Amino acid sequence: MAVTVSATLDASQVLIYDAAVIVSGANLANIDADGSVTFGGAINGASDTFTVYTKLSPVTAALTDGTEVTPVSMADAAVVITPKEYGNVIATTKLANSATAGKADMAAAKLIGINIVESPNAKAVAILEAATNTTAAAVSGTLDNLDLRLAYTKLATAGVLPFADGRYRCRINPTQVSDIKDDYIAIVQGTMAGEATLGRVGTLEGFTIVEDRAVTAGTVICYGDNGLGKCETISTQPTIIDGTDNLGRIRNYGWYGLYEYGIVDQNAVQLITSA
Repeated sequence: MAVTVSATLDASQVLIYDAAVIVSGANLANIDADGSVTFGGAINGASDTFTVYTKLSPVTAALTDGTEVTPVSMADAAVVITPKEYGNVIATTKLANSATAGKADMAAAKLIGINIVESPNAKAVAILEAATNTTAAAVSGTLDNLDLRLAYTKLATAGVLPFADGRYRCRINPTQVSDIKDDYIAIVQGTMAGEATLGRVGTLEGFTIVEDRAVTAGTVICYGDNGLGKCETISTQPTIIDGTDNLGRIRNYGWYGLYEYGIVDQNAVQLITSA
């Protein structure tokens, strides 16, 4: 008689875990996936150096025939981002999983699946919220489209480039969405499924608006290309490791990554406070 034991189903258990991670993390705000992060190329844990060059002044005077053009000097600044270890783990026992008819392991997988997306996103948002360029909202406690217009003007005046979609990003707490919902033009609201799963709720004043629970209520993050950089040596990955206890009763569900975020160009980030 063939007896199905735990080892026989190990492959199935891993597949179920992987699927749970993908499903439970799919609809969360994910700054790494929305095209607004500049990724470096660190290898083997080395720091990434992001070099920012100061743009040249526009030339408005015509050249003089027979006169040499005087070379101009380039100016640069380096921003170093050093990756750090991040991760989380839930340990379940076979008894706990059996007593809950398998719910313990599935719950662990779902919780890790959410945490693997929320953790890097929360870290990136915290870095952006520490930017130095801040402007208080015109009306304390309320975000107005004119606040966004001012932030847009500051970014554009500084020569900050928009992202590939032609717009800057604006990350806001869900409590601020209602403040600006009446300012949207219906045709530019983010209604496509792909937009919605990235947290994008619409376009306003030159910004793609992203609803993000990690953003502190009352703070609005406006940023452009090269505002946020990421050094990533080991991308975040789910892990499932059976415990090293003598009877193999413990299973560890977790995630691990070696990365860090940092502001590359302070000019590319504008914060609206007291909104």
